[in-house]
Amino acid sequence: MSDRIETYDLREPPRIDIATVAGDIIIKPWNKMQAKVVLSGDADTVASTRIDASADSLSIRSDPNRRSRRWFAKAMDVIVSTPEGGTLRIDSSSGDIRIRVALEDVDIASASGSVRVDEPIGDARIKVASGDVRVDQVRRDIEVSSANGDIRIGVARDVVLSTASGSTRLGTVEASARIRSASGDVRVRDFMGSDLTIKTMSGNATIGLAPGRVVAAEIKTMSGEFRNKIAATDGPKHGRMTLTVTSFSGDVTLRNAR
Repeated sequence: MSDRIETYDLREPPRIDIATVAGDIIIKPWNKMQAKVVLSGDADTVASTRIDASADSLSIRSDPNRRSRRWFAKAMDVIVSTPEGGTLRIDSSSGDIRIRVALEDVDIASASGSVRVDEPIGDARIKVASGDVRVDQVRRDIEVSSANGDIRIGVARDVVLSTASGSTRLGTVEASARIRSASGDVRVRDFMGSDLTIKTMSGNATIGLAPGRVVAAEIKTMSGEFRNKIAATDGPKHGRMTLTVTSFSGDVTLRNAR
């Protein structure tokens, strides 16, 4: 085991680019205009990892020869401390990813491992082959693709999700959402926007709709029940909502947003 610690001065929140083979990645906040990198793990992997830094960028990349032999790679954990407001790109073959700092843009590709984002981010694109995804708050757009794993998103403006196997839960969607699920339940707690499309092969869909809207709904289910549990509300209508739900096998339930 070996540790390597590097610190770099910055002019502004940096563009961070990380490519690793095996090991966890943590991005932490730092109240200095600096970036600190801590590498911990296999001594040869730590020593061969290349770090390039400038006043506005930081790149951490494992040896390309080791990345091509990922099934035999030895683990190295990466911890980066950085000021808020930068951007982040991660390419990880194996390992959990945890983001604990507010960023403007996040782009993650992971073959195996969970992804968790604790602080607000501007836009996000996350692609995971196997692992859960949890994002607390996205100020603008988020796109998630998962082959196997649960998806949890707290608050977002526009959402595009695709999952082959795993449940999907959204908290508040402010504008639009397109959700495609092959196997797994889909739950949208508070849909406040104008356009929601859900397509699921196997799994129940439960949707909470904002009150006071004119809803144009098209619900299709081949094998399952449709339940409308929306309670009528008084007052004028203020906006239009388009709802399209297609389910091959599973119940569809509409209810009031909570």
